[in-house]
Amino acid sequence: MGLQSVSYYVALTWVPTMLQDAGMDASTAGWMLAYSAFPGIVASLFTPALAVRVRATWLPVVLAVALTGAAYLGLAFLPATGALVWMTLLGLGQGASISLSLSYIVWRSPNTHFTGHLSTMAQGFGYLLAGLGPIGIGALHGLTGEWVVPIGVLGVLLVAQLVAGIAASRPRLVQARGWQAPESPTPAVTERVEA
Repeated sequence: MGLQSVSYYVALTWVPTMLQDAGMDASTAGWMLAYSAFPGIVASLFTPALAVRVRATWLPVVLAVALTGAAYLGLAFLPATGALVWMTLLGLGQGASISLSLSYIVWRSPNTHFTGHLSTMAQGFGYLLAGLGPIGIGALHGLTGEWVVPIGVLGVLLVAQLVAGIAASRPRLVQARGWQAPESPTPAVTERVEA
């Protein structure tokens, strides 16, 4: 939850500046960021429905990370030249990532009461971590004077997101210590196990 939010908050804060530093005018750079929301909406709407139908539960996570990683590579080396492509990939990757993060909270919880607790913990710590992302990436840009190193750090965080996402994609229920699981798992988990 936190790692995908770092990616989103950093993009929201710094992508227009990255594009302007590459020679794009401010208005177009702002529109490029705004445009990325549209593929993000599409991905966030369809990813959970696709994720419950895929036998390899890790595959949606890998696709989301791959799309975001491809956007990072483009922004690092050809930011203004292929901005429309990079913003499309970034929107798809980030939209898929947020919808998977929120879906896993529900799918991995044994009941609605536990879902509330898990959601509070994941989003509380996740957004706390994510809030530091734009500050850290901005400071790194200030130290280096360019964007390749900060985007490289985002790539490293993307690898951590991949590992955490694959772990979360396993069809298992999250349990608190000393807590007994109910007789049958939630329907989403049942569908995934039987798929």
